[in-house]
Amino acid sequence: MPTQESEDRYVRVAVLIMLWLTLFASVSATLIHWLGPVHHMMDLIVPPSGAVIFAGLIIALMLRPWWLQAIVHVSLALGALMLIAPAWFYTLQAASTGVRLIDVLPPVASLFVILLTMVMIFVPGRRAFLVALLCWLVIALPILTYLAFHPGEMWTPRGMDLLMAYGPVSIMVVVLLPVQRGLTDTIKRMASERARMETMLHRDPVTGIYNRRLGERVLRDLLNGTRPAGLIMLDLDHFKAVNDTHGHPVGDLVLQAVAGRCKSLLRPDECISRWGGEEFLVLVPGIDTATLHMVAERLQLAIAQLSVAPVPQVTASFGATMLDSADNFDTALQRVDRALYAAKKQGGNRVVLAGATPAVFARQFAGVHDMLDSVQ
Repeated sequence: MPTQESEDRYVRVAVLIMLWLTLFASVSATLIHWLGPVHHMMDLIVPPSGAVIFAGLIIALMLRPWWLQAIVHVSLALGALMLIAPAWFYTLQAASTGVRLIDVLPPVASLFVILLTMVMIFVPGRRAFLVALLCWLVIALPILTYLAFHPGEMWTPRGMDLLMAYGPVSIMVVVLLPVQRGLTDTIKRMASERARMETMLHRDPVTGIYNRRLGERVLRDLLNGTRPAGLIMLDLDHFKAVNDTHGHPVGDLVLQAVAGRCKSLLRPDECISRWGGEEFLVLVPGIDTATLHMVAERLQLAIAQLSVAPVPQVTASFGATMLDSADNFDTALQRVDRALYAAKKQGGNRVVLAGATPAVFARQFAGVHDMLDSVQ
């Protein structure tokens, strides 16, 4: 959803830029024709009328952004009409009165190329080619036909400029823009595929949570940072018996249930990764000792309440420690591993906080239970 909103905003900005540029071109054409030595009625009417209408479209888009598609269609149709009128009027005038087309035709060839560019950008799919072809037939073809029957004008510098703009340059725009769009789509797909592959590289295939590689990276980042952070290591109790009794598929179900439950209880900035076998590592940034203990207790109680048939009960032992400024990767893991070993030695299904004496641990344990009871 955020991606879609971002894309819609980008399109609105692009359309607004197009409208402002077209308004600038209309105002410039109006001034040029009004200040020029020779005045033609059409040149004095079409550009100022277009300027007024494009100004109105800009205001409408700013006040009613949901009119985006309609405004795009109106602006393209208006731009086409502003080019069709002089193309036919001056071509017919030159053919019937004998004046040279290259002398009376306003400098609109570059605007025709811009119109084709806008069509190829804002009209979706194959319709863009049909609209571009229709524009070429009603705008470029009359001028090219006239030049073909008046070679004296065609081989003048202005005639060759018109020939190039309405011929090869127009074709290049219509052909190259879809190619560029296709290349852009290909690059986006490649970037998306790369992101998907990176995600797979950092995911544990059994549980779907992060793997040890990503857990190690996050731990090193926390050690290099300045925020307080905690480290929790948990190990499922008697997991070998689960595999021996019920088989590895059931063991995988237990791992998946534990990983899913723990992940659902963690904040987005907290990381859980499968460390190996039945061990998991939880990294908690921006936390203090008491809250770290509470997080570990919440996870321990949630696992103990899991029901994964046919396993009668799932429990886990937890070791927890705060990261110290003097810690490195090995010392942090050794300390939390010792706490986990102590929890195992005390019978499992409990949390041991590294560095806490029995009396302090008892007080913290009671405090954590009070906090959990108040939350529940």
